[in-house]
Amino acid sequence: MVRAHLQTPYNRRRSTTYNREFLDRYIPNRSFYLGAAERARLHEAGRPEPQPLPAGTYARRILERLLVDLSWASSRMEGNTYNILETERLIRFGQEANGKGRKEAVMILNHKEAIQYVVDHLSDITISHPDLFSIHALLADGLLTDPAMAGRLRRMPVGTSYSSHRPLTDQFAIEEEFDILVQKAAVITDPFEQSFFLLVHIPYLQAFEDVNKRTSRVAANIPMLKADLAPMSFLTVNDADYINGLIGVYELNNVSLLRDVYIDAYLASAENYRVLRAEFESPQKAALAYRDFVRAAVRRSVLEWKAFRPDSVMAMAAEASIPEADREQVVNYIGQEFRGLHEGNVIRYRLRPEDLAEIAREQAGQR
Repeated sequence: MVRAHLQTPYNRRRSTTYNREFLDRYIPNRSFYLGAAERARLHEAGRPEPQPLPAGTYARRILERLLVDLSWASSRMEGNTYNILETERLIRFGQEANGKGRKEAVMILNHKEAIQYVVDHLSDITISHPDLFSIHALLADGLLTDPAMAGRLRRMPVGTSYSSHRPLTDQFAIEEEFDILVQKAAVITDPFEQSFFLLVHIPYLQAFEDVNKRTSRVAANIPMLKADLAPMSFLTVNDADYINGLIGVYELNNVSLLRDVYIDAYLASAENYRVLRAEFESPQKAALAYRDFVRAAVRRSVLEWKAFRPDSVMAMAAEASIPEADREQVVNYIGQEFRGLHEGNVIRYRLRPEDLAEIAREQAGQR
């Protein structure tokens, strides 16, 4: 039905406006955009092993990969021309790609900040006005004509590209509908239904002056990450199908095409992170997942303490919010790395042979 509707060019399709009944008739935990079988399939894919990890463990373990994947995919869906390798260099090293506009780099770095915000505050974050406004503010930073509108509901009319749909124009009506949207989303118990609801209704309302779809894509990951399920990276989403799915929502209030896009993309994303998750099962690989922390702890052991201090490294791990279940493995790995340092490999930790010589002299003096 949606695909047939889209055969007519958008400038010849009947004009539509925001339909309040679309949101009103949705009753949380009684209405479902995702069927029971679809939700069960998504749960099975998102949590492949029988024993769930402590809440938030998965999110922190795969954060570095998620930062790159979601930042690149979500930005690409907005026309950003960075490839995924350029995105990784920008996120990890701050290296902007040659020949690209500054705004493209800002868009990607804003995604990084928004995703980092979600993971860093995962135990407290909710589907609420403050958190949705914070996500929008981080994503929109430096990209709006009026910077003051970052993290605020819009007060001006906007249009939707390639659609005959016209969103609400009255700011008080927008505020009222946004309140209803948040109230309903917050009480949806199934993480996938909650995620998809946000992906549908934030763009449909066009609550913000711009950056609505990006806000919905980052916010849609909150329910999965809080439930320690695989995140949705959007890596494999077909951009045309995604936009057509949204147009089906805008013009027909029909979620079927967008639902298909969501399910297919999540299954692919879950498989990708299932493989990554399996790599963390051995102690050594679990430690490598925190390589920035490992590097800092080894350097501090060499330069400051002149010895490996397990208790001090454990305290560092707690301060760095490394999940408790991983700390002992990480500390043991750091000890192995410290004891294995020699002149030929100190460069891995940005150390010099002279730094090791200082430890040797100090230990000799103690004897």
